[in-house]
Amino acid sequence: MLTFTAEAGTALAFLIGYLAVFAWMLFAYLTDLIKWRSRYSLIFFHVIVRIASQGLGIAFGVLGFSNTSVFLAFLILGAEGYFSLVLCAFRFLVSWQQHNLVSGTSWLEPRETPASAGPKSNRSRKLLVFIFLGPFALLVYRNNPMVAIHSILVLANVAIIVGGSYLAGADDYTDLASHDTQERLLVSKITRTAGQGVFLACNAILLFAILQTILTGLRHGDRRSQKRRMGPRVHPTLILILLAWFPLTVRGTFSILQSAIFQLSYFNPDNYTATGFKPSFTVVEYGLGVLPEFLTCVLLNLTYFTSRNDPPRHVSSQHERTDSLELHTGSFLV
Repeated sequence: MLTFTAEAGTALAFLIGYLAVFAWMLFAYLTDLIKWRSRYSLIFFHVIVRIASQGLGIAFGVLGFSNTSVFLAFLILGAEGYFSLVLCAFRFLVSWQQHNLVSGTSWLEPRETPASAGPKSNRSRKLLVFIFLGPFALLVYRNNPMVAIHSILVLANVAIIVGGSYLAGADDYTDLASHDTQERLLVSKITRTAGQGVFLACNAILLFAILQTILTGLRHGDRRSQKRRMGPRVHPTLILILLAWFPLTVRGTFSILQSAIFQLSYFNPDNYTATGFKPSFTVVEYGLGVLPEFLTCVLLNLTYFTSRNDPPRHVSSQHERTDSLELHTGSFLV
């Protein structure tokens, strides 16, 4: 007999929230408020992943363990939400720097001049380097912090997926004393904790970058404040990105605890009833896992309203204009 559990009800509540964000973003795309090739598309990807994850959460809450494929798909999609949001936060900060710093460029992701980039697009060249060199591409782009951050996050995400998949192959979770289960628990704990630790370390780097950008604005002003001869200020977009950092860090801290402490793990049989999650585990999982992601997603979306009047990026050629990922409002590329 199918039952509608606390897990299904909580998943449904967050599904409605993400559907509301999805509707807003789809409206913004269709009315050309934001472009498909913009930093917001990464947030849009996160929203789609989370909608799918919450849908599977509802299905798992109703079906329980009668369909383990739903459960595994729910875990895999849920794990990618945090990864995409960390990337989102960095991309939004890079974009703000490119539009608002007096230099017109981001020190997190310095842009090459057309002359130094050569006849091929810089993006295509970077893609080829990463395909053939993998993480060793850092040796080529060592002066570009975002290349290093992207590479490290991808490797950490692979470690998390591998650790979770390896543990999912255990023969019997009810027999925690078995050699196979203990071995898989140890390997998974090491790989997943290491991966989540890297994510949290990148959050610390993000905080440093945000604070450094704020201090630069307070000391020297930004492009708009200098043009209007205004005093130094903290741009409201930077405030929103800083606010988004806090729930993102809560999510990262919880991920480490969940990887390192078996009592908080999805794979602990004590966290389940015959129909799905225990209510206490549902509160912890959604309160410290899904809710911080949703808050981060909403805060980053709100930067549309604080950045729509930002100056356009410095574009030195039509080639760079084509490759840029921008937000479009009126006559500006923001």
